[in-house]
Amino acid sequence: MLRLWLDYEDLARIRIISGLSPIAQTVLGAQALRGAGPEPIPGPWRARTRTRLTGASRLLLDLVPPGRWVPDFLTPYTEVPGFESELDAVASTPAKRIRAELERSFGPRPPAPWLPRLAAGDRETMRTLVCGLRDLHRVALADLWPDLGAHLSAEASGHARTMAGKGVGGLLGSLHAGIRWASPVLEVETLRGGDVRLGGRGLLLMPSLFVTGPRVLISGDGPAAVVVPVSRPFAGTSALDALPQVFGRTRAAVIQLVGADGELTTGALAARLGVSAASASQHATALRGAGLITSERRGKTVHHALTPLGERFLRRGGDS
Repeated sequence: MLRLWLDYEDLARIRIISGLSPIAQTVLGAQALRGAGPEPIPGPWRARTRTRLTGASRLLLDLVPPGRWVPDFLTPYTEVPGFESELDAVASTPAKRIRAELERSFGPRPPAPWLPRLAAGDRETMRTLVCGLRDLHRVALADLWPDLGAHLSAEASGHARTMAGKGVGGLLGSLHAGIRWASPVLEVETLRGGDVRLGGRGLLLMPSLFVTGPRVLISGDGPAAVVVPVSRPFAGTSALDALPQVFGRTRAAVIQLVGADGELTTGALAARLGVSAASASQHATALRGAGLITSERRGKTVHHALTPLGERFLRRGGDS
């Protein structure tokens, strides 16, 4: 049992995110890839992904055996969202921290012969690991990213509605059967135990397809992330089949993500789509030209929302 102690500042800094930290979903997906049981994604996802793995991405699987605590340096929190910034954070992890987390996860004998080199700070081994993370994301998740983003965004919106209607305590007490809230402690039945005092770092709540029970990711001085299983299965391909046919997958995903959240900034869109901010802005411009979204600049950020026409289009797609 892991006990997270939340003070007033932590409660004030609770954030519900769509779960589209690309690296966190990739690492959790890698662990699900090694597991058994129901496929997290419809179809032979495990078999299909395993046949496409590169040598570097196969090495990554050594770090995430089922039933083990994943070393936290693999899932860093970054102020600037996006896969590349997260990969940079992994690559810059001090060797001392890597050694400590590997020993905490696996004991004094790592399960693969290359891990002692990683623990010793060998830069070439770290470059291979980063390459493996990038390759695994590409072969396992990249094709699904727009639909996955829409699904997880809808999950996050459901949690946000619960918090709006029942308050923070109502949300924390209803996340999962393995999570209990007794102020000021959030008890989580997960792979690690002990007590963690957040001390104002804040708490992220993140849905994922790749966990069957709650998980906790703790990265340095950043907020703790509680990962919860999704409440409904992922269809694999969006139910809004008309949208990709008309606009292409990425622009269809923009409509779905903005519709699920009500409003998103260009930066948030880019992070959830796994594209650059410039690319997200181009897609938003095209959809704005079609009369489906509006864009409003507020200070240094641009906020996008659906127009009434965009909302009708989204609803019709969902009914088709």
